[in-house]
Order: sequence, then structure tokens, then C-alpha cells
Amino acid sequence: MNLVKQLGEVAFGTRLRLLTDRFLQDAAKTYKSLNIDFEPRWFATYYLLSLRSPLSISDITVELGYTQPAVTQIVNILLKKGLVRVVKHKEDTRKKMLELSSKGLELLPTLEPVLDGFVFALRELFDETGYDMLLVIDKIETALNEKDMFTRVSQKIKQIQKESVEIIEYSPQYKSSFRDLNYEWLEKYFSIEDEDKKVLNDPESEIMKKGGTIFFARESIGDKIVGTVALIKHEDNTYELAKMAVTQKAQGRQIGRKLAEAVINKAKKEKAGKLFLETNYKLIPAMNLYKRLGFVQTEYNHISKYERSTICMELDLK
Repeated sequence: MNLVKQLGEVAFGTRLRLLTDRFLQDAAKTYKSLNIDFEPRWFATYYLLSLRSPLSISDITVELGYTQPAVTQIVNILLKKGLVRVVKHKEDTRKKMLELSSKGLELLPTLEPVLDGFVFALRELFDETGYDMLLVIDKIETALNEKDMFTRVSQKIKQIQKESVEIIEYSPQYKSSFRDLNYEWLEKYFSIEDEDKKVLNDPESEIMKKGGTIFFARESIGDKIVGTVALIKHEDNTYELAKMAVTQKAQGRQIGRKLAEAVINKAKKEKAGKLFLETNYKLIPAMNLYKRLGFVQTEYNHISKYERSTICMELDLK
């Protein structure tokens, strides 16, 4: 338990489960000490049926927020114990409904002082903590309804992954990485064309000396190059986002977005009027990224140098 406490937020769910287990164990002890054949995990279903019945298993699932298998399991036990019985639906006789049996109804007066005891004990416990725990739980539930933990954790992971990679500009020592990273995705989806070889084998002459820029994504730990992209200068103050590649093992970490943002920011500094790119319908994740960054599909106003190019997209920087 000491380790669980030391883990802090990481073990929050574990501490809640352990706390729940303690409550359930003490509740079970209470029922046993009073010779009441009842278990804490039956309570919510049993009490709901005491307030409103008949109800179907689906009704109970909706009311309690339990899964259907969990409700079915509890109902089967209550049926076996004789605390619940099955009745027919008034309008649809094929539909099975549930209500407390005479034995279940007789148990209610016996349980009422126990329930009162739990309520007073919990209020006393909450007073000792100095917090309205039910209000805190309500706030947590409301916050989770607005954004669940999966979404929250996923967003934080992406943020951490994005921050673990730095964007650097071209250096001759990374020349081979520019070629290899592009060869990797080209060989996977298409084929390496003559224009690819021309640009990738001599980026200094084909991109840098013509006013362009090449960026690399470098992992902060290990200094490994995991992605690259080029900003190619054209006539009429137009620039092209091209040769973007992220190695397979590093995909899904927001690296492509970070590289694209570096190109966009550089194009703005160069006072570019327009930034365009060419891609292919097959590259759906890339297309979705470009759309999120503000690129829109447009007609070609030039002849593409690549056979694989099927889409032209533009970002207005004016």
C-alpha cells in the first residue's frame, strides 16, 4: 500500500478500487453480524426494484449504469435467493420483467436500519475529512462526461511525444537521412521516380541553393533522425511543401504535424504568398493532416513531375 501511495496519480484508479473493496468488505461484515443473508453488490439492483418495478434487465442497466452482463449476473443470484421474481410485461407478454418477491419485500424492513447506519457512518466519515465527497464525485463524473479519461490521456501522450522531438534545419551530416526516410515510404506505397532520385541524392543543389529549406525531426534522447520535410521555392513567391517522411516506428507521435508547422512558419517568414503540395488519395492520414492545417484541394496550375501525384492542395498565406 505504501508503494501505491507513493505512485500518486498513477495509482489513482487502484486506490479507488482498494477503497471500494474496503467499503464492500465492511458492509459484508455488517450483514453477517446481523445474520442477514445479503451481499453489498446486490444492493443497487435490489433497492432500485424496491422503488420502481417491474423493470427489465435493460431498464436496470440504464438506471444504474452497469453493463448488461453484470446486471444479469446479479439478477440471477437474486432470483436464486428468491428475493426477485419474473413477471410478464402488461403489453408484451414475451418480455420478461422483474420485481421484488414477497420474500424480497419482507427483507426491506430488516435492511432499513442497516442502510440508515451506513448513511450516518458515511456522513461522519466525510465530516472527518473536511470534504463533501459526494459533491467531489459529482464534479469528477461531470468532467468525465465532458471529456473521458481515454481522450485526456491520449491528448497528453501526443503532447509529450510531440515535445520529445525537436525540429532542426539541414546539415550535411543528415543528407543520407533525407534520402533514406523518403525512400522508405516511397518504396512502401509507390516507386522511386527519376525526379525523386534527382532531388533526394543532391538536396543541396536541388533545394538549398534554390532558396529552399530542409527540416529534420530529431529525437531529444539519442539524437536519432525520425522525420524530414522540404520547403521548395518556386517562381512568383510560391513555395512547395514536399518530401515529407516520418519513419514507420515513429508515426502516430505528431511528428508529421510538427514538421509541417515548421515549413508553414518558414514560408511565412519568407513572405510567401502561397504554399502548395502534391499528394495521393492513397495517403489518407497525410491528407487529413494537411486539411487540419488549413490546406484545401485545388486544381493543378502546373504540370506535376511525379506520376503518383493525384491531388494538389494549397494554403493561402496572404
